[in-house]
Amino acid sequence: MDEGVLSQISNNPLFEPVVKLLRQLGIIGMLGGIPGLLLLAFFAALILVAVYDMFQTKHAIRRNFPILGIFRYVLETIGPELRQYIFTDDRGDRPIPRYLRTWVYASAKNQLATVPFGTRKDLNKPGTILLRHSAFPSLEEKITADRIVVGERTKSPYSASLFNVSAMSFGSLGRNAVLTLSMGAREAGCFLDTGEGGLSKYHLQGGADICWQLGTAKFGARTPAGDFDPALFRDKAAHPRIKMVEVKLSQGAKPGGGGILPAEKVTAEIAEARGVPARETCHSPSRHKEWDSVKGLLDWMARLRELCGKPVGVKFAVGRPGFVDDLCEEMRGSGILLDFLTVDGAEGGTGAAPLGMTDYLGYPAHDAIMMVDNSLRRVGLREQIRVIASGKIFTGAQLAIAIALGADMANSARGFMLSMGCIHALRCNTNHCPAGVATHNPWLQRGLIPEVKAPRVASYQRAVMEEFNRVLHACGYEKSGQLSRGDVMQVVSYNCIRGMDEVVPYPGARVAAGAPAA
Repeated sequence: MDEGVLSQISNNPLFEPVVKLLRQLGIIGMLGGIPGLLLLAFFAALILVAVYDMFQTKHAIRRNFPILGIFRYVLETIGPELRQYIFTDDRGDRPIPRYLRTWVYASAKNQLATVPFGTRKDLNKPGTILLRHSAFPSLEEKITADRIVVGERTKSPYSASLFNVSAMSFGSLGRNAVLTLSMGAREAGCFLDTGEGGLSKYHLQGGADICWQLGTAKFGARTPAGDFDPALFRDKAAHPRIKMVEVKLSQGAKPGGGGILPAEKVTAEIAEARGVPARETCHSPSRHKEWDSVKGLLDWMARLRELCGKPVGVKFAVGRPGFVDDLCEEMRGSGILLDFLTVDGAEGGTGAAPLGMTDYLGYPAHDAIMMVDNSLRRVGLREQIRVIASGKIFTGAQLAIAIALGADMANSARGFMLSMGCIHALRCNTNHCPAGVATHNPWLQRGLIPEVKAPRVASYQRAVMEEFNRVLHACGYEKSGQLSRGDVMQVVSYNCIRGMDEVVPYPGARVAAGAPAA
């Protein structure tokens, strides 16, 4: 290092001890010029950080262990990534085990998605769900082209796929992710639920069939004061790509609570889609203010259907079983029948939710589906109202189980997120999604190319349907409607397995000895 430069640096009281230390270690003699200056700057930076650590009062670890303590926070930050790739087994990770993520990734890329050497599942664990296969399945696996007609009583009924893209808002997801899902859903022939964040231009640009969701804040169909705007709703719902309208009462991950989108996430495009001011915190109420009873709900839904002429339904997570019974009884009594009910399980996902809500509120999906199915059967409306299952459905076998338990079709959100590149980094609530899915950061979004990822979304949907067909034929059937609760088994305890029609009987069915009544 040039002695003139070194002399000037040594005269600085801050760097003088660093220079002396480097002289004693012989490092200055080994390096000269720019490398020497860089090394000097590095050591000076370390000293500055160490001094700061020793005198700051916010972090005890850094105060007691200068510099070294920083690594504790670094490891804490990347903890989810380390756990999912290094420390957890294939089935132990949550909320989505690695084996499921691997299957989705392989299916989306049209790669080999089979598994070797037998199941890794503990088949004796109480609560385990299995399917009963047939002793004489068909010799030919015919492609099941089941599509379920929704809204037969409306002016514009819709023929829906058995497996569709569940509600994910533009706001929770970035524009490239929404466009990717729309393009992929169009290619796969399934519908895309907008989520409660409103109908954006990216939903429509991709060309998918759309289920437009109205949440408690009526985003996209509200006045500047926040009230429902019938004329605006009618005009938007008239778009030919909108096939159904879904009113969200609650969702599995945070039932009974409203949402908040921070001001920094309310970009101009999101503000346009939601009909709210840009760069202001966006709130969703905990419930719809237009009604406070089941009768009021149905009256309002009838008004919506009159405005749009398309199938309308509600989405909810089951909390109190009495609500489901009241809804079904009121539909029978009033004659106002919803076209579909989307039943979300407590295991449903979201970008951000309070821990208490996501861990402790609501019924799991399987129980909720059977509860709704039974209530509709008791009032004689099961054949007239479609049931859509939601909540941790990733594979064709899981789709078959949901349909057997009482659903007509199913939606998946996180499965389709994984198909377009989500890496389960658990950063959805930070706006720092490394895969560019759940973020509005322009740099991070640029990594997600809709033209590249949309075919993977479609491939994943087709893979789920192909597996569903295999399972359906293994059970001895050719149509999804032939599946029933009796095709599902549950491990009740060790060496005790019962059919789900025994565990939760159909209304009026004889209860087997020892089985609980519905």
